[in-house]
Amino acid sequence: MEKHPFTTVCRGRVVSITERPHVRGGGMVLGGWGGTRIETVTFTEFWVRSPEFGDCCFNMGTDELPPMLLDHAVTVVLAKSVVCAVVNHSTSVQRWYRPRSVYKRNNGGWLFLVLALGILAALESLGYRAPVAGLRGIMLVVWIGLVCLEQLRVFGYNARLDRSLQTLIALDSPQGGRANVRETDPPRLP
Repeated sequence: MEKHPFTTVCRGRVVSITERPHVRGGGMVLGGWGGTRIETVTFTEFWVRSPEFGDCCFNMGTDELPPMLLDHAVTVVLAKSVVCAVVNHSTSVQRWYRPRSVYKRNNGGWLFLVLALGILAALESLGYRAPVAGLRGIMLVVWIGLVCLEQLRVFGYNARLDRSLQTLIALDSPQGGRANVRETDPPRLP
């Protein structure tokens, strides 16, 4: 079995869905000028009764509606305490979240580019103007190549995580791992 960051797979039935409104804001007035900002956000959480873990509570964040109703059979996959996927086996809806703390992303290698261009600028200030002009273009091409290779590595790692996640989800799925709807990185609600 492949090594993956997913630590807990909780399977069970939904026993409670709760929405908790929270008012937050602030402001400042100085010499009669200023203003305030107040907003209400709703935190959604749901409870699953699992034969292995008992009653478990999962927080969906501020803009997320859980893809389930009461008494639906669900599977929740966690990496430490971060929800990575919620699968509703009653409706065959899979929602994958791909949190940044679990999945990799390409940062673009900006440190390499800044360091290389800084060295080239230092050489140019020392009087090596003609060789540096040619190296600058080569350095940018090398940087683009490194960024592309890193992106391929990130795609491969994230694809392996998706396969591991699908394997964990499909262990006892009534439809054998097929989904009517699969939401990957679902859009946030307005």
